[in-house]
Amino acid sequence: MAAGLAGLVLAIVIARSTPPEPLNLNSMIFLGTFACAVLWWLVELIPDYATCLLMCASWAVLKVVPFSTAFAAFGGETFWLLVGALGIGLGVAESGLLDRMALKIMSLFPVGFRGMTSAMYAVGMVINPLIPSVTAKVSITAPFAKAIGDKMGFADESEGMGGLFAAMFMSAGVLYPIFLSASLFNYVLVGLMPKEVAPGITWMSWLGVSWVWGLVVIGLGYMAVQTLYRPKETRTMDPGFVTAELAKLGGLSRKEKIVAVILAAALGMWITERLHGISAAQVAVIALVLMLAANIFDRAAFRSKIGWDSICFIGGILNLAALFPILKIDRWIGTAIGPYLQPLMSNIYLFIVVLCLLLLAIRFILVSQAASLTLFIVLLAPLATALHIHPLIPAFVVLTSINLWNAPYQNTTFLAAFYASGGMVRHSQTIKMSLAYAAINILALLASVPLWRMMGMLP
Repeated sequence: MAAGLAGLVLAIVIARSTPPEPLNLNSMIFLGTFACAVLWWLVELIPDYATCLLMCASWAVLKVVPFSTAFAAFGGETFWLLVGALGIGLGVAESGLLDRMALKIMSLFPVGFRGMTSAMYAVGMVINPLIPSVTAKVSITAPFAKAIGDKMGFADESEGMGGLFAAMFMSAGVLYPIFLSASLFNYVLVGLMPKEVAPGITWMSWLGVSWVWGLVVIGLGYMAVQTLYRPKETRTMDPGFVTAELAKLGGLSRKEKIVAVILAAALGMWITERLHGISAAQVAVIALVLMLAANIFDRAAFRSKIGWDSICFIGGILNLAALFPILKIDRWIGTAIGPYLQPLMSNIYLFIVVLCLLLLAIRFILVSQAASLTLFIVLLAPLATALHIHPLIPAFVVLTSINLWNAPYQNTTFLAAFYASGGMVRHSQTIKMSLAYAAINILALLASVPLWRMMGMLP
């Protein structure tokens, strides 16, 4: 409660301060409510989505902007893309198609530790671009990792179990920045981009930026799993286990066939967006409607199993970013802190290292990944533009660097995987993989700089 009152006091103090150029009174009220929201997010005073909606409502009540502007993002493409994407993820999970895909891929690999960790990576790479919900992916694949570990004879909390969990989480919970359609966070990032930049970011243009990062993280991440979690004993699994699990599923059901066709069509439309001009949001909503029409999931599931709290939170975050240029906050940021950050941002290699280490430290305090993503993107985007750096570059650095699980409260996706895995690991076992990823991520980002320069995204 004290933190809640402190947030309100902070908002009043900022709102009543003399506005510096080029800000005005409305700008200061906006900054005050924003500072209050950040503090409430830090202490989790009320649910994050409730804070976000209250912040947006305050802009309308206090006459900062009209109500239609304060909630404009809820009618925008990114918001509806999120609705469609979460619906697609639910449809895939409800149909059982993801289970079949995972088992089929696993059946192609050797039954030892190296083979099964390789299978976990392969599963993640196949399903990543198809399902935008990272939480859904890890919740479904974690039990497979646990079952495989049991069949291989690994005890819970053993190194073998730790390696299978690490491979599963790296593939399904960490590699999503490779594909635009692999996570809601990716779409949030696009929604936070300046309005003149966002329309040019398509599925293929995103892949053009991310593929070097992805190759480095896949390669070094796989090596880290084999090094950090190599079991002392050699264990194998009965090769008939996966085959038997596949046999239990029987032939492709009607729902699986329909979902497979819709997924393939949606992915094809996303990849070829530049050719046909139909936006990713329109494709996602149509795919969702087709699944509803085919009764892939019912009204009750639509109400209860789609993350409406996440959608409301992200909608509010997008509204926040939209008001920055309207109230000239972006210009003020550039004037106020640009001279201090410009020398750092002028050396992109040093900037990447410092930003990654800063995010590593600040994520112990700023719990919400979405809030961390938003804060740093809205701060860095105007500065990047002023320095002729494409704003997608610092945003991508932030996106890949906030996905840490050194403490369990830092990462809701990790918690979903942890609890879905049925006690196969301790959190303390997984910290070394989080730290390894933090180092690998820096190397992968540095390796991407020559590509980004060739693309004209860096001076």
